[in-house]
Amino acid sequence: MYRCLFAVLIALLPAACNRQPAGPPYTPDQSLQMMKVEPGFKVEKLISEPAIVSPVAMDIDEDGRWWVVENRGYPLDTGKVGRVKLLEDTNNDGIPDKSTIFADSLVLPTGIMRWKKGVLVTDAPDLLYLEDTNGDGRADIRRPMLTGFAFTNPQHTVNSPVYGLDNWIYIAHENPTTAIIFKDKFSDRGSNIRYADRDGVPPLTEKGRNVRFNPDTGQLEALSGTSQFGHAFDSFGRHFTLNNTYHARHEVIAARYLNRNPDLPLRTALEDISDHGIPAKVFPLVARQRVEMLTSVGEFTSACGLTFFHGSLFVAEPAHNLVHRDLLEPKGATFVGKRTRANAEFIASTDPWFRPVNFYTGPNGDLYMLDYYRLVIEHPEWMATQTHTSAELSAGIDRGRIYKITSDQHPPTPHQKLNLSQATTAELVSFLDRDNPWWRRTAQRLLMDRKPSGAPALIAKLLAANDPVTRLHALWTLDGLGKLEQAHIDKALADPIPGIRENAIKLAEKKWGNEPALSAALTALAADPDSRVRFQLLATLGSIQTPQARAIRDRILFRDMDDRWVQVAALSAGSAEAVRLISTAKGNPQFFRQTAAVIGARRNPAEIQSAISQASRPVSSAIQAAILEGLAAGLRASAPIAAAQPKLLALFASPNAEVRRAALRLFEATGLNPASAKAAIDKAAKAAPDPNTPAALRADSIGLLALASPASHQSLFKDLINPKQPEAVQLAAARALGRIPGPETAMFLIANWTNMTGAVRMEAADAIYRDPSRIPLVLAALKQGSIQPWTLGFSHKRQLVMHRDPAIRDAARPLLEASGGERAGVIRQYQAALDLAADPARGRQVFEQVCRKCHQLNGDGAAVGPDLATVRSQPKQALLTDILNPSQAISQGFEAFVVETANSGTLDGVLGPQTATTITLRHEEGKEDVIQRRDIQSMRVTSLSAMPADLEKQISPQQMADLLEYLKRP
Repeated sequence: MYRCLFAVLIALLPAACNRQPAGPPYTPDQSLQMMKVEPGFKVEKLISEPAIVSPVAMDIDEDGRWWVVENRGYPLDTGKVGRVKLLEDTNNDGIPDKSTIFADSLVLPTGIMRWKKGVLVTDAPDLLYLEDTNGDGRADIRRPMLTGFAFTNPQHTVNSPVYGLDNWIYIAHENPTTAIIFKDKFSDRGSNIRYADRDGVPPLTEKGRNVRFNPDTGQLEALSGTSQFGHAFDSFGRHFTLNNTYHARHEVIAARYLNRNPDLPLRTALEDISDHGIPAKVFPLVARQRVEMLTSVGEFTSACGLTFFHGSLFVAEPAHNLVHRDLLEPKGATFVGKRTRANAEFIASTDPWFRPVNFYTGPNGDLYMLDYYRLVIEHPEWMATQTHTSAELSAGIDRGRIYKITSDQHPPTPHQKLNLSQATTAELVSFLDRDNPWWRRTAQRLLMDRKPSGAPALIAKLLAANDPVTRLHALWTLDGLGKLEQAHIDKALADPIPGIRENAIKLAEKKWGNEPALSAALTALAADPDSRVRFQLLATLGSIQTPQARAIRDRILFRDMDDRWVQVAALSAGSAEAVRLISTAKGNPQFFRQTAAVIGARRNPAEIQSAISQASRPVSSAIQAAILEGLAAGLRASAPIAAAQPKLLALFASPNAEVRRAALRLFEATGLNPASAKAAIDKAAKAAPDPNTPAALRADSIGLLALASPASHQSLFKDLINPKQPEAVQLAAARALGRIPGPETAMFLIANWTNMTGAVRMEAADAIYRDPSRIPLVLAALKQGSIQPWTLGFSHKRQLVMHRDPAIRDAARPLLEASGGERAGVIRQYQAALDLAADPARGRQVFEQVCRKCHQLNGDGAAVGPDLATVRSQPKQALLTDILNPSQAISQGFEAFVVETANSGTLDGVLGPQTATTITLRHEEGKEDVIQRRDIQSMRVTSLSAMPADLEKQISPQQMADLLEYLKRP
């Protein structure tokens, strides 16, 4: 017995030696050791609890004092426990050692910026000004400067005031979320955003965009884009934003340009610049990751704290315990963000409480990282029911860390005591020549505060500085002081650096009157070699309606026609431009789509008919379709275009599927007059069920019937929801059924749910949800097992979890929450694999023995289940659960189907490629069965995964540990 016990202990010893320290939570030093950092960078501990707790934002002022926002109430405590801490370095070693509560009784504060003699703090519904007038380190002035912001989910409230290059203050802001479960706390959707301390300034009636304001001048504007938590500017003032799933966006075109053309139906002014997926995959290292109900595991789900640092964008991803870095590269009028590491993050930690939320560029040139350090980083609105009252929500409220990140390539400068408040004007001007953005921004802000009389002459000297960003700050500082001259602008228009020329155009725009004479320096930029310079000139000249300006705009447009943002800038000059340009543009379908959309939005029948006539001419089918799609996007009204309907019906009869579908979309937007379309409707009624008609034409015919009279064709649509039919036909039939109100449609689709492929199920779910009264039928089907949770899409699950009816919401949550069921014991047994020392080489052997017969990795194996390279970003804990309980979360597109055939008996497998006439079932070792649709007697998806659910009989915990390590980094 003792010999056996000794053997067990010896076997466990190597694993024990490789385990992490007891926890979490971990001490700051322990947590630091658990971070894996990109080579060339170093992370050091700087400040931690109890000096600070729950940090979400910070600023460092001109005298080296640290201002840290503590959002202690997140996620549910609205009892005014938020604070601003003032930290001071009393021994001049570069690390603050004195902590004072500068302001308390804040609700859920989200951002801070030094301003005048105090600080600006975002704490919805207000942006507050706080000031200490008696020198005791506590704010005795506290007044709202702006107000009217929504007070909803704290992850979506106003945040992050930033002093801009142009001397405005920018605030991140977006549309409020709708509180369902916690409406008593978070139901204030805001009012008009306005100055609280002055009259006469028009309020902002549009509440869903970023905001900029200038307290000195009283100006207040809405920007063209939004941002959730955090935003950033590059060295030349380009604005970057994000939301939780879209980690990097560029605000390409300013609101002042878009406001010129209210008929331009632009979906967004933001470009998603990631070249590695939207949402991008992330690669966490935490083995036991906390996953909430709507967490998108393995991809961005909580992106925040966007910060520009040395040519890169840094983004925090606290739900996955990591920091992501993208390198910015120019791309036409915008940029592209490229990963700096393949399949690895800038920082990833094995500490599940590591929650980076924000960053700050310091005066020494290093980057500070704020770690909220909490167990939970999600709002209970999207959590499992039992966690709403759990103590876990506030676990870590007494913790928080700030780390310093340094770069080998850009080493920080030695620490020096800061005393910029006492600097002379000449010294402040000289600080504009520093290569650290903190010094430039701080010096510019202080110069704007003081407005010293001798500054302009000193600053003008900087226009010849070697550093281009120095010249840029000099220009904008002179502009802010009201001392920028035309000669300064003309010199900047000829600057060798494109970013300077780009800004010079904006400064020239500020100087113009109503009808300016364009300078030779400005007009020369129409041929500028830099695409962003040309784009800015095009956007700027849209405000000038002279023949000269119009000719320059056309020159730039036709040169850069393939850039969709250039098209937007050209059309922003006014809605009449679309009518002029649609007859002159050539070759680019996207531009025809954009111009036609503006024409549709103008609602001028003659212009719309003219555009349809242009689409009827012998032009390419791509341009025909683009014009029709654009009109549909712009019109969005149910009013048949009577005079144009014959031509539109003729286009619907086109042999080109793209043109036909675009005509159908335009009918969907404007409505169809059945009386004058009888011949087309009769033809569609014959084509829709005809198996000899091409599937695409049948699908479009179904779409036309659905517009004419869906109820009268209900039987036909139901007959076509059949695996014998091509998938395109089934999709169109499900969509058509959605137009018929009432419960019968939903009951039919649910009854046939298991007969549908994944794509048809998504269309069927959309059809059911089209009538909100049918949602309870989905809930009933989930209870009965007629619908499996994994067969619903994210949006369909979300509508149940967030339903306004508490009875539906409360019933849906337990049905959608993850449950291990009878496999829970096995999963618990194999949790030990997450802590064992693992060998990826041994893991490869396990893959080859067990997995490769159904899965591919790096091109090795059979393509029956998902390629395992696509799940490499999943945490080990999630992979472990999916392997041991595969039927709990079957991947859409990899379901197991059972097919009964007329002559081959019953076949089963994973659904593979489909054509209009065949389906393919895939099996182990890459074997396939190709089945003719006409031979299918029945087809149903099973509630079980094709992957075996008893892999524990083939894999030991140690082999599981090795396999997981191989899957994560083969």
